[in-house]
Amino acid sequence: MGRVRLARGDVDEAVAEFERARRLRPAAAGPLHWLGCAAAHRGDLAAARSHLTAALACRTPHRRSLVQRAYVHARAGDREAALADLHAASRIAPLDDEARWVLAALSGRPAREVALRLRKAAVTGLMGVGREQRGGGTGGGPGLCGDDRPEGRRNDAWARAAALIDAARRLDGEPGPFVPLAAVALIRGGRRAAAVELLGDAVRYDPADHRITHTLALALLNSPATESGSRWERCVAAWAALLHDAGFWERVRANATRRYGVAVEASLVPALRAGLREAVERRMPDDDAGTRVAPGPLLRREADAAQLLAAVGGFPSAGGGGVPLFCGPLRIAELEKSAEFGAFAAAQEARVLQLQGTAGPGGGPSGAPGADAPAASSTASAYASLTYAFSELGFAQMLLGMDKPGDALAALSELRCSDCRAARGGPGAAAVCEPQCVRFDELNPGYAGLPDKHRRLSLDARGLALEARLSMGRAELTARPPDFATAAAYWRRALVHGRELERYRETQTTIVDMALGAARAAHRAGRLSLAVSTLETARSVIGANERGRLEGQLARVLADRGISVANDQEALLDEPAADLRRSVAFNPHLLRAQVSLGVVLRGLAAARWRSGSLSGARDMLREAIDQLTAALALFPDDPDLMEQREAAVADLDHVMWQPDESEQ
Repeated sequence: MGRVRLARGDVDEAVAEFERARRLRPAAAGPLHWLGCAAAHRGDLAAARSHLTAALACRTPHRRSLVQRAYVHARAGDREAALADLHAASRIAPLDDEARWVLAALSGRPAREVALRLRKAAVTGLMGVGREQRGGGTGGGPGLCGDDRPEGRRNDAWARAAALIDAARRLDGEPGPFVPLAAVALIRGGRRAAAVELLGDAVRYDPADHRITHTLALALLNSPATESGSRWERCVAAWAALLHDAGFWERVRANATRRYGVAVEASLVPALRAGLREAVERRMPDDDAGTRVAPGPLLRREADAAQLLAAVGGFPSAGGGGVPLFCGPLRIAELEKSAEFGAFAAAQEARVLQLQGTAGPGGGPSGAPGADAPAASSTASAYASLTYAFSELGFAQMLLGMDKPGDALAALSELRCSDCRAARGGPGAAAVCEPQCVRFDELNPGYAGLPDKHRRLSLDARGLALEARLSMGRAELTARPPDFATAAAYWRRALVHGRELERYRETQTTIVDMALGAARAAHRAGRLSLAVSTLETARSVIGANERGRLEGQLARVLADRGISVANDQEALLDEPAADLRRSVAFNPHLLRAQVSLGVVLRGLAAARWRSGSLSGARDMLREAIDQLTAALALFPDDPDLMEQREAAVADLDHVMWQPDESEQ
């Protein structure tokens, strides 16, 4: 019981037990040995050495007294005495792992060897903990079984192993083998910061080892809530690197198959990946947690970037190749591989552009595409997105993909690092870092390999802003109720971006396509006024070179609205006449509008006559005759037009013989 109390930390009660045992067995070495251990626990090295020396003088010395006295000598700074005791102990029986590392350290052996022995001693201690948890003996001494040891003793074993591993790490400077196990021991032993530091060193040493990355991700995710923003960024980087790592998911499948006895198909991986991503996002704090962007959106950005990188085969982990990495820009910056990644992205972009036969990143096709053109085009798009994703543009790209153009536009308003923002803040300041900024490559590794990287980032940011404003204009059209003035303002600004990017005609075409699509949808739904307003909004911002398509559709919609309103017996005909006049003006070849305009003008003439305005009736009939005459020039001998013109002429002849109100 005294040894149990000593292990639990109850030193005074343990000493009392050992003193009683010595009185009962004054010639026995055991009580003296444990009294020496208790004195060492208290820090009384002189008493510890005295008791252990007395134990060694007994007829049957305790088998561990020499080793324990060597430890006491070492703590007291007596290196020679400690070495003498350890050598003497080794001649009696083989030393255990802990004694070996102490002997190696005292003998001046290389730090790497001492670190190796420290790690081995830690593993040996952990194996004892494992046997104890399974109910086996620990070998700690006669009559002392694992089942009898309290939880505190096991915690002490973890703490001891953690101290040994931490000491080995400080001696060696390299992560060493079995890094995940060592990190677990450090965490269980109360040294979480040391575990994270060890795992970080190991990741830099072997970034493609998903076992290390997974352990680091778990350690960071379960760190206290008071951790700094940089810790959350490292956590996000680690989880994003796992989500699209094929090796990680193969291990997940293998473990699940072994656990449940049922094969886990590869087709389940996308669902498992989505579930893991959602679970990690739920664990992220809602606020910014000291990071530039809240950890949740930051994880989405990193995971999207990793997915794009996986689509092109991954980034080689070493200069000459190596296992590919599937990660986001935070991991690239953490590994200090921004320059290498920039060269990788630039080389892939150049290769794809060569396959495409283009003049450059912003150029058009220089010749007819070959047989590989569709595949090359798809790959070029992937690399363009990859460049964006591994930069400060990644957040805007992600938000555009989530159909949040307003948030994307806000994300594009400031792309500088904190230092550049502080140095050149205020209105009119450039949105990207200064050319001499040392953090540009770290924040934008996708652009690090481009000779004109600052200019390219600025142009690409403007391109994303163009897309955002186009989407915002479309959203205003489809809102309930729509805001046509705001939509026109967004589109005008998009056209400004398009002109600066030499994409003015392309932008015009996009706006017209959006307006035509929205107008057709409203037309099919019977919302003719909405369709008219949509087309007129687009027409107000589009130049003459793209107005033809808009005006053709606008003519049809105006004709339909005019006819629909005119067919309502209670409706006045002035508005239908105005719609049909505009329809005919936009498209004189729309026969239906020409015939309907003639009918409506005759109806207006009749209404003027009934109201007593013969002059008004004559004017309407003259307009009708002129309009129908012009229409017959386009549609000669059309029976409907001829019938309407003859009727208008007859009506005018009849009205002309009537006395005018001014003559009465």
